[in-house]
Amino acid sequence: MEHRTQKHSGTDALNATFSVPDIPGSHAAGQTRFGRRFSRPVQPRKPFDPQPINLQRMALVLAIMLLAFALAGCGSTRKSGVPYPHAQVTYSDTKWCLPRRLKNVLQDVAHQFGPVSVTSTKRWWLENLLKGGARKSWHRKCKAADFGVRANPEAVVRFLKSHPGVGGYKYYRGGHYHIDVGPRRTW
Repeated sequence: MEHRTQKHSGTDALNATFSVPDIPGSHAAGQTRFGRRFSRPVQPRKPFDPQPINLQRMALVLAIMLLAFALAGCGSTRKSGVPYPHAQVTYSDTKWCLPRRLKNVLQDVAHQFGPVSVTSTKRWWLENLLKGGARKSWHRKCKAADFGVRANPEAVVRFLKSHPGVGGYKYYRGGHYHIDVGPRRTW
């Protein structure tokens, strides 16, 4: 078997010597590059062969990405877990059951108007009855919050009315407000 040596053209740093066998129809099995010997033959490149799109796999990947995006706020490592870490919201009632949507509204109010004090979230049926709440109150399901903030009441009501996270809202004299996740309304 006869070998011929070829010099690779290019810069001096990339010059390499290839030892090519003269066997018709064979690949260059004895190539050396930068003084090292490769035992594996260099395969010619295959033309691009696009695979058909697997719609089930694409739907699964999309569903997983949407689920991860939806749950991203649930596992926050920040102390408050909200977009405004310096906005002060204090709870004098249960906060674990309050939906993330309402917690975000309270944080937005605190960011806009100052410290917020939440006075009522979850109410048991007897407590709701004693406080004069509606029979089917959103407080019974822990999907409502009553809070106070020291700010212009008209500005706060305008803010709550325009906020997409608020369903029902109400201003009570004395600086207290009600928000819930029910249908868009006021009374």
